[in-house]
Amino acid sequence: MVPLVNLSELLHWIVSYDRTETSCLPSVEATPTPFLAAAIGNQPATILVVDDSINVRRFLALTLERAGYRVEQAKDGQDALDRLETGSSVQAVVCDIEMPRLDGYGLLAKLRANPDLNRLPVTMLSSRSSEKHRQLAISLGASAYFSKPCNEQVLLRTLEHLVLPVPV
Repeated sequence: MVPLVNLSELLHWIVSYDRTETSCLPSVEATPTPFLAAAIGNQPATILVVDDSINVRRFLALTLERAGYRVEQAKDGQDALDRLETGSSVQAVVCDIEMPRLDGYGLLAKLRANPDLNRLPVTMLSSRSSEKHRQLAISLGASAYFSKPCNEQVLLRTLEHLVLPVPV
């Protein structure tokens, strides 16, 4: 007997399962701002997804696009920083921690040190679930922190509160 598992269905079930444990709750209270997924002037809010795993990036992109966001993707922190510093206009970032070239902590520190990007909401989404990792991200200026796997609805609600208005 060989068990068969539909991996995409399993992943969808894991992230959409309505858990109430604290690992999927934001670490910082988000200041509510208007939700702009259906946005001003027919421009949906844009989220930059930063993860070295193409599968995670694709999964998050699909989730965010279904919620009405536009999505840009970066393969690591350096790729994200290059995009943002050369004028890519995003309203929030969802970022992994462990990546080559520039990790999530390094990206967060560089964003907070840049006067043009220091108010950009950054949500960390990592397999690192210890309080040590969470506290480091928060001390560097993360807007929220989630441990993988996380409930997709909780992540979307958090982003809804973090998204900055799209300039028209």
